[in-house]
Amino acid sequence: MTTPRLGRREFLGASLGASALAAGGAWAEPAAASDATDWRQNEQIQKAREVGLGILKPSPKELQRGLELHAESIVFDSYGFSPRAALDGDVVRAAAEAGASRVELQDLREEMSMTRPATDPAERAEFLQAWKAAGVTCIFQNAGEEGQDPMRLLKRLARFTYLTDKMRDVVAKAVTPDDVVAAKEENRHCLYFSGNGVPLRQHWVSVEDELRYVRIFFQLGIRMMHLTYQRRNMIGDGCGESSDAGLSDFGREVVAEMNRQGVIVDVAHSGWKTSLEAAKASSRPMVASHTTCTALCRHYRSK
Repeated sequence: MTTPRLGRREFLGASLGASALAAGGAWAEPAAASDATDWRQNEQIQKAREVGLGILKPSPKELQRGLELHAESIVFDSYGFSPRAALDGDVVRAAAEAGASRVELQDLREEMSMTRPATDPAERAEFLQAWKAAGVTCIFQNAGEEGQDPMRLLKRLARFTYLTDKMRDVVAKAVTPDDVVAAKEENRHCLYFSGNGVPLRQHWVSVEDELRYVRIFFQLGIRMMHLTYQRRNMIGDGCGESSDAGLSDFGREVVAEMNRQGVIVDVAHSGWKTSLEAAKASSRPMVASHTTCTALCRHYRSK
């Protein structure tokens, strides 16, 4: 059975109770709902909402118009994480006391934060509360770690594949843009997967052999990849490198292969020269998925 997202009228009705605060009055608490996934029962979401409205101070008319646009639109977060789950402290402590290594504990923490909504009823309820409060249709989900090792990149991809397999009635894996549109039409949510790195075997037998995993990860659902992450790799220079030598010859082959397979080139963590050369090399639109404008804030992560 599909759990419906708040419809337009319900979304606006629940949200417009904030108008009094926006106009300088007191917070008007909406009536309690019986649905455990209703975000109005979540105190943390309510507090965050109060803070936001207190800063923005929209008029009732502005707030209503903004909420209408939000409710009627496909809202796509260009890069991020779906709501995280709380850890089971007892399980983590037991693992630590049993001698688990740092890597094992890190894996355990990530496993819990990313997959518990699929297995724990309380975490599932809060997970859906966060989705409903945000009103987001789709998130370009960070489903990979920072680096090129295929086995390392598989970890988060497996976790979010598991999550979307178990919760596909409400939060599914999207593999085409049409899946995002369908999710909106059916009052569901979805995740589009980003790999956070280009999977490289690093055997260097040939360029073709080295790049074969780009296609494999595309087939597993990855639709966007970082060329670099802060530092230099065989593809190019990251934004943390002072030299910023740009895209390598191999990097141009990487961009071409990503274009062939339909994987979006992402230069969010690449140096300025690397980013520009990747844009020139790419035959398809590419992105800096999460960055800032240098004219507003000069920072090594900006563009």
